[in-house]
Amino acid sequence: MPDFPQAFRDADFDASLIACIKHAADAGTPLMALGQTVFWDELLKSMLVAAAQQHAPEVRLIAGAHDTDYFSKLPNGGGANVGFSLLARDDDRTSQMWAAVAETSAVLGTEHPVSRADLRAAGLPLQQLAREAPDGPSQFYHDATEAWGWRGVANHSAGRTVACDISARRVSPTVRELMDWAVEESREVLLDDESRRTAERLLEVVEGLIERCRTQAGERTLTDLYLCLLGGFYSVLLGELPEQVMITASTDIFLFTPDTCHLPRFDAVDLFLAPETRDIAREAYNTVVAHSGIYRLEQFGEGAIPFDVVICGRGRGTIRVLGNRLALDLPEGQIEGSIDREITDRQALLEAAGEAFRGPDGVCPQLRLVAKAIALPMMLSREHSMVLLENASVYVPQTHRLIRLLRRAGVEFALNPVMRLHFETWDAMGVANARLRMPDHLARFFEEDCMHADCFSRQWRGAVARARALIERLGEARAPELMLAVLADAGVDVDELAAEYGEVARARRESGEEVEALRARTQVLWIAIKQILRAADAAHETPPEDRLQALRTERRELIERIRRLAGSEEHDRLQKRYHELVLEVQRERLSMIADAHRTLGLEHSNYRPPWWWFLAVDPSGTWLQELAETATMRLEPFGMMV
Repeated sequence: MPDFPQAFRDADFDASLIACIKHAADAGTPLMALGQTVFWDELLKSMLVAAAQQHAPEVRLIAGAHDTDYFSKLPNGGGANVGFSLLARDDDRTSQMWAAVAETSAVLGTEHPVSRADLRAAGLPLQQLAREAPDGPSQFYHDATEAWGWRGVANHSAGRTVACDISARRVSPTVRELMDWAVEESREVLLDDESRRTAERLLEVVEGLIERCRTQAGERTLTDLYLCLLGGFYSVLLGELPEQVMITASTDIFLFTPDTCHLPRFDAVDLFLAPETRDIAREAYNTVVAHSGIYRLEQFGEGAIPFDVVICGRGRGTIRVLGNRLALDLPEGQIEGSIDREITDRQALLEAAGEAFRGPDGVCPQLRLVAKAIALPMMLSREHSMVLLENASVYVPQTHRLIRLLRRAGVEFALNPVMRLHFETWDAMGVANARLRMPDHLARFFEEDCMHADCFSRQWRGAVARARALIERLGEARAPELMLAVLADAGVDVDELAAEYGEVARARRESGEEVEALRARTQVLWIAIKQILRAADAAHETPPEDRLQALRTERRELIERIRRLAGSEEHDRLQKRYHELVLEVQRERLSMIADAHRTLGLEHSNYRPPWWWFLAVDPSGTWLQELAETATMRLEPFGMMV
């Protein structure tokens, strides 16, 4: 492998990043990088280790695999019985799949699908297009909304499985397939032979590590596999695994035993149990989650607190405290335990859990106590400073609000600030020595299909701006003629479609004009008949039957003529072809709007790219060094407005 670590080792880091590292050193606070997958952006935090080696050698980074969360799966197993598979993300079949435990994207890819809501907002007749789709509605929605260049590993077992219970032996072939797919897909983007060879060598290294780690893990779990991979990947990026890096897992961090329950990470548990704060804390939590789609505590059952118990091999379940009684809702059913006093602190909670799980032999399984999403930073940030990339962790803003509500109620709960790492991936790419081929959706908005990395770096913001402007223009164009004009301006070859549409629309309009003229004449005749009858009635005279008969005969003949014209084979053909062409115009509009939204995905990958892209695209390591030297960092104290 090329000497990528040199990029970090020689980096001239930004003053803001150095200041944050020194702040952690002065506070004696270790940094926490806890990630669910090892194939995404998590390992880019390794640049902080290189910065610490230069400016604050005493700072430690705890690099952890978050293995106490659920492994990704589809509702009801996604139609399969067992096993794992690679799936794309869309806003249909996989919209409910959370695949953070094993996911990655090809170079220039994005994890964000096109949402149906965005397509509906543009006035697209999705239901009609789906009904008319040759491969059926489900395939239509998949094709229309799929995120380009992303795959995640899905678990097809019937129940929800915690990551620490996933077999390394069973999942590792699909994890290898994930990287195989990502590198093969990236080969279509990389034009330089050297970049392609580097990507393939990187794949060999990754697959070698997976195989070695799988062999070492044996019949053990995904946790063992990921811990081995984390150590290997950090060594790839840093040249070796420095003593400042501690590789661990959340199953170790959240171990809840008599020897660990006193640790500050469990202080938040007392907040929700102590008589003087529990009502305030629970009300604040419920206020924060209201209208968010996250359950209020009472929806988990009476006495629920925002913490779960995890027992490897038995799953994860909500904790409910009912006076002196503890109820733990695990997949196997409810487990109860009680003690001789009210459960008002973590020690009492641990004793009650011991009573609940202690077997006939007196042995209690190892328990992990893990906060639900919004409360999780209250555990991690009590002892550590969480390192998060910009825009990462959608729950942290709600944790900020929770801390503010507690503070307003007179409850102070001090936390170390989040350390937000910010970089501009595509701007930094300008120094890379690589040539790229644009995927079809990006080629619509860039000035050229193939370009050097520095051209991409200069053009990407303009491409995103053009995509956003086109979404607006096509959203406003609701008449087919306007749609075709906007599409033509955007470079879409719609000449033949526009010509046929114009011809059919004109013939249909002319046919329709004749019918409308006849209908107008029948209305005139009907009014004349009514006037004659009304006048005769007012004069108490007999209406002129000859005149009425002539008018009625003419009207009947006109109606019959209208029926013949409207029901003629030619009119039917024109009507049918017109509607077919309108749908074809809408399909072209859908394709362009969807690709424009996929292009907007560059904004997301700009902040959160998979770490291995840098090694695969630019063997010199220059891109990675530029990323490190232009990265900035800020402190985000809890309770602030975000």
